[in-house]
Amino acid sequence: MNSFRLMLVAGIQIFVFAMAESITVYKSPTCGCCSQWVSIMEEAGHEVTVHHSDSLQSIKDDLGLPPQLASCHSAVINGYVFEGHIPEADILSFLENPPQGARGLAVPGMPARSPGMARPGQSYKDFNVIAFHEDNRFTLYRKY
Repeated sequence: MNSFRLMLVAGIQIFVFAMAESITVYKSPTCGCCSQWVSIMEEAGHEVTVHHSDSLQSIKDDLGLPPQLASCHSAVINGYVFEGHIPEADILSFLENPPQGARGLAVPGMPARSPGMARPGQSYKDFNVIAFHEDNRFTLYRKY
């Protein structure tokens, strides 16, 4: 029985490791909420590389982010762009099955009840996760 439990725990650890992604984040060096979002991703097992910049707009332009979807930080994972305070579950779901022609996800602005903005213990609510596509369309990915 003990060896079965050990194999089960090892299997869960391998599964969690397989789900972890390498994330590159571009943010202001002084933004606390961005740092909180990075911490959430790291606590979930992701390897996060942070690049501080004082000219985030040029990075967002280079990434092809539509201006109306902008937030305080941009992340790149597997060539996709993830803008703002997106819940980790939505990122993993997107990466598992990206919508046809999608370039990424965004949570525009800085919603108070989003990851990195919400107070400890608060549930995520009152914001939308938007998918943006190569043909410049936006679609609702998830509503909180």
